[in-house]
Amino acid sequence: MAFEIKMTKEQVIDGLKTDYGTEITTNDIKVFCVKNDIGYQTVTKKIQEFKVTKGKWNLEVTTQVVEDLNQSYQAPAAMPAVEQNLIPDKDATFVKFGPFTDVKKIIGSNYSTHLLLLDYLVMVRHLV
Repeated sequence: MAFEIKMTKEQVIDGLKTDYGTEITTNDIKVFCVKNDIGYQTVTKKIQEFKVTKGKWNLEVTTQVVEDLNQSYQAPAAMPAVEQNLIPDKDATFVKFGPFTDVKKIIGSNYSTHLLLLDYLVMVRHLV
């Protein structure tokens, strides 16, 4: 007995569209297969290019539409950021408080900065 093709790809697509519309699910295909005496795997193989996710097909979506969508996602979504100067202007009314002069002397000295800063921090801790 020779193998017999029951439906072509176009016949499957047209039949699914007329019975269930353009968005179909696994259950729709199973019912279609029972009505037309055709295997589930045969139908899903013929409409494989229209698969959206697991168990869902959209008969309007083609590979060309998917490629167009992928190209649109690769395009930049927003304009590039403009460089801004985030350093505020000098405030003439600012009043310094705290040990700024001592830290400035330590940083500007010729001795090892780390040792002098460590000595200063130990000295401040003993005072507290």
